[in-house]
Amino acid sequence: MRNVSAERTLTAPTTDVWAVLADYPNISNWNEAMTQSLALGDATEGVGAARECQFGSKGSIKMRETVTEWVPQQKMVIAVDKVEKQLIKSASMTITLSEDGGATPFAMVYDYEPKGGPLALAYGPILDRVFKKGFHAFMNDLETAAHGRASR
Repeated sequence: MRNVSAERTLTAPTTDVWAVLADYPNISNWNEAMTQSLALGDATEGVGAARECQFGSKGSIKMRETVTEWVPQQKMVIAVDKVEKQLIKSASMTITLSEDGGATPFAMVYDYEPKGGPLALAYGPILDRVFKKGFHAFMNDLETAAHGRASR
């Protein structure tokens, strides 16, 4: 199992950051990496909410994710149920936020099992760097979307 984390303080209130994250099936509305996203099933928030996302070159990669833990304005844990065209066997993303005087300390922790057995030892560090870069872009997009909510 490998682990990648990223954190920073977002310059938006926790309520606005959470509102963006809680609109779970619509991540493609604000995350530039996603070309499409949709709900899988009736639950669109809370434990059990599932979505399918497409990303990568022209949406060539599909991923299914399910919320396994949901603590409003504090924590969300997402299991990656399936990802196509990626070197990942299984994964889980833990997102935590807290309030800090109108700003939001925000952290992402990604635990994943790469495919490939012993070969994964060679490309694991490369994947870690790619994921970390993507998480920083995710936080930038999330902060922008949270600011957009605040200005409504």
